[in-house]
Amino acid sequence: MDTRNRVAAVINGAEPSKEDPNGSYTGKPLKPYEKPIQDSDDL
Repeated sequence: MDTRNRVAAVINGAEPSKEDPNGSYTGKPLKPYEKPIQDSDDL
């Protein structure tokens, strides 16, 4: 398995974070079909 596939597997297996409910940092919002958004405190 190459590096790109291993990274994708880790990201896809990650759980949403309670500290990042909008998923703007992790890319995994708590609601599975919600699009991650970035706001000013994420910059």
